Amino acid sequence: MSDEDAINELLKRGISHHEADEVVEARNIYVEILERDPRNHKALDLAGLLCMQCDELDAASDFFASAIELEPESGRYLCHAGTLELHRGQFARATELLKKAISNDPEISESFLSLALVYRAEKKIGDAISVIENGLSHDPDNSRLLTWRGVLEIDREDLPSAAEFLHQAINADNENIEAMITLGNVMMELDELDIAERCYVSVKERMPSDIGTRCRLSVLLKRMGKRDEAITELEALFAEAPAESESFNEMALLFETLGSDDDAIVAAERAVALDASNAASFELLARLHGKAGNEEAAKDAEDRASALS
Repeated sequence: MSDEDAINELLKRGISHHEADEVVEARNIYVEILERDPRNHKALDLAGLLCMQCDELDAASDFFASAIELEPESGRYLCHAGTLELHRGQFARATELLKKAISNDPEISESFLSLALVYRAEKKIGDAISVIENGLSHDPDNSRLLTWRGVLEIDREDLPSAAEFLHQAINADNENIEAMITLGNVMMELDELDIAERCYVSVKERMPSDIGTRCRLSVLLKRMGKRDEAITELEALFAEAPAESESFNEMALLFETLGSDDDAIVAAERAVALDASNAASFELLARLHGKAGNEEAAKDAEDRASALS
């Protein structure tokens, strides 16, 4: 096997590990490739992606810069570098890189999405919509672009239009979890509860570990008058959730935002039962009891929090 063939085989293995979220294995292979061939731009780009995934942003920047130095017109590498700058909050530099990526290779949908997210972060919703529409002109059935087109309508507080785009996103890819969750949330706001239930149940079937969706489903069932089903769902959620106080604190906060204060208190009680040394958990429980008018319980939780502070 020639050196080139050996490196190509290593690239395939590295990508396979990377896609399986086997970070250490992928990292070791990319390092091996770059030790053999320091100018291998594919490995440099992949190493940059891995570093970005691991929140090692400075290292990712170095890898992307090296890849672009070797292949300055690569839309893929420019896209990845621009997406990194988006994550770093360097919006001007991100815009420059992503516009060049789109100009060089308009078939890379990620470039359109990342540029739209730059504009969204800058509160330029109209510009973000224009970019997504441009991307959809090249790939009309791109489910991810359609999902974010819907999200941008949510930003504009046009929920019926958001629902239309989210339906299109799911029709284009019926495994698009992000679109299902977002459509479920929109349908709850629009009081289209049957559709919201179908969305959340679909997500639960595919991702039973998604605690947020399970919380929303239990609240939705209660709103629909399906109290027994709501209780069953809540009990199953509590039984299957990680036995960690922070998980239950997060649930309590979500239940509160959904207007289900009773469920929020139950979750917060579970959090303090799991970790009686967490002052923040008692502070949350005290606030929730106070909000519900449970003065004695609120005072007890406040005292526990003070004792731990």
